[in-house]
Amino acid sequence: MLASSRLLRGLPAVRTVAAAGWRYHRHGRPEKVLQYEHYRVPFDRKSGQVVVKMLAAPVHRQDKNVIEGAGAGLWTPLLLPAAAKAMPRVAGVEGVGVVEEVGSGATLGVKEGDLVWVNNPLVGTWATHIVTDADNVDVVPNRADVDIEYLSALSLFHTAYHLTNSFVSLQPGDVVLQTGASSSISQICQGYLRAKGAKLFQTMQLGRTEHAHLLAFFKLRGAFAVVPHNYVRTNYMRRLLSDVPPPRLLLNHSCGEHASSLLNLLGDNGVCVTYGNTSHKPMQLANMDLIARGIQFKGFFLPAWMQRHTREARMRVHQNVVESMTIAQGHGIFRAQRFKMDGDSPFAFSNAWDAPLASRKAILRMVGEYGEWRRPRTDQAGWNMGRAVWEDLLQQMWEAAGTTENPQSMKYYTPFDDIYTTFYDGKQSKEMGHRDVFFRRPNAPRHNAAEQKE
Repeated sequence: MLASSRLLRGLPAVRTVAAAGWRYHRHGRPEKVLQYEHYRVPFDRKSGQVVVKMLAAPVHRQDKNVIEGAGAGLWTPLLLPAAAKAMPRVAGVEGVGVVEEVGSGATLGVKEGDLVWVNNPLVGTWATHIVTDADNVDVVPNRADVDIEYLSALSLFHTAYHLTNSFVSLQPGDVVLQTGASSSISQICQGYLRAKGAKLFQTMQLGRTEHAHLLAFFKLRGAFAVVPHNYVRTNYMRRLLSDVPPPRLLLNHSCGEHASSLLNLLGDNGVCVTYGNTSHKPMQLANMDLIARGIQFKGFFLPAWMQRHTREARMRVHQNVVESMTIAQGHGIFRAQRFKMDGDSPFAFSNAWDAPLASRKAILRMVGEYGEWRRPRTDQAGWNMGRAVWEDLLQQMWEAAGTTENPQSMKYYTPFDDIYTTFYDGKQSKEMGHRDVFFRRPNAPRHNAAEQKE
């Protein structure tokens, strides 16, 4: 009946959807194979597919592995059918968009105008429009108190929710260890564990100019203590843990020697959950950890979990996660940076892949009817707080040294510069319409005694 009505209206059964996005025709380094292209995708109105206008999509390290083909051994047995190997392919493993058209053969109760999250990491989300099966999307609530950017990275919230709820029944006062405090999942875990009343001890790599700023921010969000990696192997770390119960849970994001050092601090019968390997190095285990201490080692891979469970189970987690990420509660918000997909994507890729000390998640915003440029209210509040702290620091420097000249280590840096003032030269920034980069501040006035006398 629906197909006949379409024919009466003169609509063809198959149409092509115009789209623009980042595609690759072969596996390789992203800077070599990724291309921003305009193309068309066929859509059969009688099929079970849907047309989704994408609003936002995050840039993960996982995206780089998929583009390079490095994660084939992990993806192939789970999600990689023969049809998904066809080239070219659109990059991006998740995102959020609005349904524009639904095929008559779709069995899922999705309709035009629904806000949906792409749950299949092989669909490809770095595009203005995508055509995919209705089973590959989940309807999410379109609420005013939840930002689109956070809904687009729903897999991060999913992972953090399972890490803090599915392995150990945490009680108020329990101690949790975690590596990689600056990652987005770790920042979400901070809020979840704060809501549970648990004490979270995190490690973070040294080398950031804004290290002190991040320490204050993470502790404000819910971390009990944030220490450098090399601090873990000292007696000071054991002294820090001497006043709290033995840790029950270790959330391992980095592997390598850093996770091995934290494993020695885990209490007997504790649980170590590995959900990433950012160091690309194996974790060394002692025999006594398994024999005498009874430590359990588990892993979590979200695509595998989604394949094993039903849509109803996934939607229940959606509901809990969305309730926790509301601005009123603020339990699960991470630091994000927004980039326009048509012009700022290279900067987003640079931040996500080429900056190992980055502490913000890059989010691509599609430019169009729904892709207006805006800054989330939560981010604005954090920016205002940081600006107040920075101005207070400048005032203290003026009172102490008689000048607001930055120290040499921060000569050309303030934590409030945008991407253009940090990574790119002034000429390129000026051509793109942004302010000059690396502007030189005048030297502090010297006393007459410092002048060389002839």
